[in-house]
Amino acid sequence: MSQEVNAYLTFSIGENIFGVHVEKVVEIKEYVEPKAVPESMAYVKGVVDHRDKIIPIIDAAAKFNLGSVQITPQSCFVVLDINKADGNIMSVGVLVDAVSDVFEADEANIKDIETDYKPGYILASYQNNDDLVMILNADKIFSETDIISLGEVIDAVN
Repeated sequence: MSQEVNAYLTFSIGENIFGVHVEKVVEIKEYVEPKAVPESMAYVKGVVDHRDKIIPIIDAAAKFNLGSVQITPQSCFVVLDINKADGNIMSVGVLVDAVSDVFEADEANIKDIETDYKPGYILASYQNNDDLVMILNADKIFSETDIISLGEVIDAVN
């Protein structure tokens, strides 16, 4: 019986490496200046048009309480589809310092830390060569209150 192997997209935020399952990744987009939305949450950089939909752009460093992403030529958005509590899907752009690569991980080598560590959106850790990768649960990055607020940001622009 073979072990299940999963692929993860990795990206950097400062000195930290994060990974997200590729099934959640819609696209990696080159950085463009998002349109600011007044009175939105501090980690919301603004909104952009993506495939004829308005999506919020989240500064991952600010959301994870790691400062703020400093825009460089390597900065980009990772567009993720996240599952909302009501069963619908919301697309968000996550601003990161740089995308690293995609790696396959044997699930047996991923160390589950979700129950021991807060915030609950960090699912596990994985040693990928010399890098310790924090595996994110994309569906738990935002609370239901955050999701409602992000929806209000989108509605305000539409």
